Amino acid sequence: MVDQSYEKLVTKTNPVPSSGSATLNRASSTLANYNWLSFSGNEDMGEGLKATYEMSLRYVGPDTENRAPQNYLSHVGLEGGFGKVKLGRQWRPLFTAVAAIDPTQLSATPGFAGAGKAGTGLSGLAPDPNNNTLTYNLPSLTPGLFIQAQKGFADATQGENFGGYIIFTDGQKFYATYAINSAKMLKGNIFAASLTGTNGTNATISGATLLGKNGLDHLLYSSTNGGETRESSTLAGSYNFGVVKVVGGVVTEKVNGTKAKLDMDVFGLNVPLGAQANLGYLHTKANHTRAAGSTFSISGDKVLLSYNLSKRTTTYFAWGKQRLDGKTAAGNEFSTAMSALGLRHSF
Repeated sequence: MVDQSYEKLVTKTNPVPSSGSATLNRASSTLANYNWLSFSGNEDMGEGLKATYEMSLRYVGPDTENRAPQNYLSHVGLEGGFGKVKLGRQWRPLFTAVAAIDPTQLSATPGFAGAGKAGTGLSGLAPDPNNNTLTYNLPSLTPGLFIQAQKGFADATQGENFGGYIIFTDGQKFYATYAINSAKMLKGNIFAASLTGTNGTNATISGATLLGKNGLDHLLYSSTNGGETRESSTLAGSYNFGVVKVVGGVVTEKVNGTKAKLDMDVFGLNVPLGAQANLGYLHTKANHTRAAGSTFSISGDKVLLSYNLSKRTTTYFAWGKQRLDGKTAAGNEFSTAMSALGLRHSF
């Protein structure tokens, strides 16, 4: 997968005591999130048993970041009458269930309030695969019903975690899911109101570093010793009316034993514009509660207009914006906006 775009990020802050704005122009993998190379396949072992594998690397191709390729989705598995078992680095069930109906496909861009990287936002919706996981898909008990459970083992970068989903769909008109994610925090882990579009830009505005905190501290909770449980869940679905598909859902995450919590509402539309073009829109609003009990909210909107040049090549325009809606320290306001024009090719 090779995805490159001309991307412009504009962030404005009004922290106390100073204010400012910053603009970042760059080449980026806006739609795919990364350029990556994948090898996958299966072997029929007879008697209904099949072995599967996938190995992929990210940060390959024309990325702007000068870094070595890293492990991406990589797992081995077995399939049979017992269901499917996979071991390795895989998507979290909550992310899989929600990404399936995101009409913009832009989980890692401004607009999905609170869905941050590196554990700062909603951990269950993090747009990075989960390390060291064992995943089991039950055999379908009835047509259209899918059940998955995942166990993630602790390592130096993550605590022990568990996730799962139940999906019911007819494959065309309706889709409904309930998904969960539960993870143990490591020492120093934070739960923050992260803006996904500013994470990792390394930009500074008047002394305010844009790394998910944006000006004054929008930290919900910080783990001192580790071991606290972060639990997230979602109830989401979609219905295709033909001329438009409507998407909606609610997502909640909290740190057990504290007041730290995030409640997010999601609404979106997907509009086919002929056989090759598509328009997607998503609105989110996340209400945040800090461990100390103070509250504020962040809302976001994002749009994706795509056109399929062929079966493997898509050109697109993407736009997203998030903004702090208040209920926090006086003058502590910010917004971040992203626009991009790009080309994605799968092979």
